[in-house]
This record gives sequence, C-alpha cells and structure tokens, in this order.
Amino acid sequence: MVKKKKGGEVMGDAKTKLPKATIIRLFKDAGAERVSADVADAVNKILLEVAKGAIKAAKAEGKKTVSADNLRMVVVVT
Repeated sequence: MVKKKKGGEVMGDAKTKLPKATIIRLFKDAGAERVSADVADAVNKILLEVAKGAIKAAKAEGKKTVSADNLRMVVVVT
C-alpha cells in the first residue's frame, strides 16, 4: 500500500519489495542448495538500507540522480 500526502505526493515510508521467489532464485543461481524462508525479508531490508546510503551519497555530491558510483560507495564488491 502506498501512502500519500495531501496533493498526491508519495510518503517516504512506502516500500517496494522484491518478490520472495526472485530472491530465492538468485541465491540458487549463485550456488545455494537451499535457501531459508527468512532470507527474502532480510535481503529486502538490506537493499532498502543500501538504497538509502546511495541516495545519501548522491545528495552529498549535490546530485539528484543516484549512480552506480554512489552505490559502490555504499557496497563493497568482492
């Protein structure tokens, strides 16, 4: 459910989540034999925090558009 302020502006607490099946498939494609049911919720929470960090990095640069470089500032890719 998307909450809106007066005038139709979307509030910041509306959250989009990746489907559970997609997350499980991602882990299985990466080599997991089994994936716990709580992994999907954990991944969605982690991705939300990563997105917030990337947005913060973009704003710190004075930009409105979030880039892959902003994402890399938040995530350590091995």
